[in-house]
Amino acid sequence: MKDVSSRIGQIIWPAVRASRGEAGLAALAPFFAEFPPGGVIVFGEGMDRVDQLLARLRLRAGGDLLVAADLERGCGQQVREASSLPTAMALAACLDDDAARMAGLLTALQAKKAGIDVVFAPVADVNTVATNPIIATRSFGDDARRVADLASGFAAGLAEGGVLAVAKHFPGHGSTVQDSHNELARVTRGRDELQEIDLLPFRTLVAEGIGGLMVGHLEVPALDPVRGRPATRSPNVVLDLLRRQLGFDGLVVSDALDMGGFPQEPVATLDVLQAGLDVLLMPRDPLAVARWLREAHARRHLPDEVLDAAVAHVAAARARVRASRPPIRRPPPDLPATLLAHSLTLHGGRLPTLRPGMQVDITVFGEDSSGMVLPALVETLEAAGVLRAPGGVRLGLVLTTVRAWLGSSRLPELDRRRLEWAVSHGQLDLVLVLGSPYEILDLPAAQPALLAYEPTPAAAIAAARVLLGEAHAPGRLPLGARPAART
Repeated sequence: MKDVSSRIGQIIWPAVRASRGEAGLAALAPFFAEFPPGGVIVFGEGMDRVDQLLARLRLRAGGDLLVAADLERGCGQQVREASSLPTAMALAACLDDDAARMAGLLTALQAKKAGIDVVFAPVADVNTVATNPIIATRSFGDDARRVADLASGFAAGLAEGGVLAVAKHFPGHGSTVQDSHNELARVTRGRDELQEIDLLPFRTLVAEGIGGLMVGHLEVPALDPVRGRPATRSPNVVLDLLRRQLGFDGLVVSDALDMGGFPQEPVATLDVLQAGLDVLLMPRDPLAVARWLREAHARRHLPDEVLDAAVAHVAAARARVRASRPPIRRPPPDLPATLLAHSLTLHGGRLPTLRPGMQVDITVFGEDSSGMVLPALVETLEAAGVLRAPGGVRLGLVLTTVRAWLGSSRLPELDRRRLEWAVSHGQLDLVLVLGSPYEILDLPAAQPALLAYEPTPAAAIAAARVLLGEAHAPGRLPLGARPAART
């Protein structure tokens, strides 16, 4: 029974939240003691010195623990002292073909320094629906081949830096209108479309030897006829398509099991393993799930060959990470700022240039949730002698964000109507979009507009420099054809 417990511990990766500190580690102690863990996922939550927390975690857990993290926006996404990268869609807007690889390399080097071994990135979803509430700018765009190239570059940078890349969300979350954090997301494409669009980046990554893939909580009727069964529980999607047809023998991780798109009863976790996945990520009660699986093994519902296959994949992933060597090259220290500046994208007519002594009248559409974006824009303009005042150059500031459980990556309907009215009545001299590029696509072709792909102070400052004539906007919109309309 002890051997069964140690094997089960290898495949259940609970969450460690830095904001809970030692109390969070203590709460996991009973699980660690009964089921020696193979890995965890860490959430830095803006706390300092995550590396020290992880060092204490490894002492408590014992063994050779793998530490994973969501770092698609760079290590700064979880570690305050590290660099934050622009969104994937911003990287796709850069003309530099090596941008994604350098971004992955920087992420890996900083992750290793913080004690993180496994990076849940890149996002390989092809975003083809304008109203996708959870992928949007996290994707490299709507062109499957371009997404494949950039996801491959980012993954190669991660591997070069010595961490295990785990691309997500197989078999593709880019055409959904549901957020799998809230509910089961449904992919309605036919099999041929899936092959041509959604699966193309994943096929490329598998062919190039990526170490891991994450499976999404996605209902895909074209691949699995069982109604309501997510890919995370589907032998058709994982064992047949991913393992047998695509020949993938790396680590397969579930998306977080505490999400609304996944059933919360413990029996569902047995289905995940029998479907061919290796890691049960973030169950709400890891100890209860582990004990249930141990009982299922005793009753012969969890065969040894299924459990052993998952444990072997975890061991292979660990060996791959531990065998990595330091990279020969290093990314430039100003890489995030350079990528952000190079991603800025023009749209429509000629932008008016703001000169010292001019005034600007700013109308905000959307929410400045951090409370820091508008002040950063205003302070940068004022430092150049352009004051915010009524009656000046009329600037519409559009702010959108992609955030789990938010339910939308677009402007709220009221703000959308306000913006449409202002544009149609000639009330705006220019529009500055910080966030979704789909807001740009909804503007008239002649409307002068500037796009940055995130609602952050850094993006506001970079955009202000363009408006002041101090910098150019060389980016290329990473959306080829107009995506599906709002639903």
